[in-house]
Amino acid sequence: YETEATFFDEGVRTAKQKQLEEKLLQLVQPAFQAMLGHIRSGTLDKFKEAFDKALNGGEAFSSAASSSTQTYMALFDEGCADAVIKQVEWDTSKVRDKLRRDIDAHITSVRTAKLSEVTKTYEGKLNEALSGPVEALLDEANSGTWPAIRKLLQRETELAVSGFSSALSGFDMDEETKEKMLTSLMDFARGIVEAKAREEAGRVLIRMKDRFATLFSRDPDSMPRVWTGKEDIRAITKTARSA
Repeated sequence: YETEATFFDEGVRTAKQKQLEEKLLQLVQPAFQAMLGHIRSGTLDKFKEAFDKALNGGEAFSSAASSSTQTYMALFDEGCADAVIKQVEWDTSKVRDKLRRDIDAHITSVRTAKLSEVTKTYEGKLNEALSGPVEALLDEANSGTWPAIRKLLQRETELAVSGFSSALSGFDMDEETKEKMLTSLMDFARGIVEAKAREEAGRVLIRMKDRFATLFSRDPDSMPRVWTGKEDIRAITKTARSA
């Protein structure tokens, strides 16, 4: 342009050059925006891969999230710097903000899934540690049953809460949220015992009937009772009922 416009008036030449530059930039801007979008999506994919790899490698959640975010936001900035056109200062902040929101959303999603996974793990441990033993204790109910159940509940709850608390420490959550989750786990443990107790309570009448029938129809040596007509039916019935 400068070669061909050499003999034109300088004012005209300058004005026309400015118009030409503006038109060229208008043509280039869509490609520039597309390039930024490509850099953003590529950076997000790399972030997700690195973040998952860090978590699978045993790094604490909050540490992995922080380090990965810093690394890949910096990588995005480098990519933008290479794509920027020196003649114009186009704003890349909106695309950068979009990337940060996408990264934060992914972190939140993974965090929710991981917390759910950890919670289910410790709920499963409690269920395994309490369900069978509590049911067995209730089946052989006696005066020591409930003290034994309370002792079992306390021991297994303390073990689970300790492990759960350690697992949650890697998520860098506030104390109030952490306490709520620990309390929820303790409530879950009590719920297991209460559910088993309700199940057993529903079977009490059947057990009482079976016990009565057994004592009524068998002698003190547990042999089938032979009815001769001389038995004290009232006494036998009273004994069976009281048992």
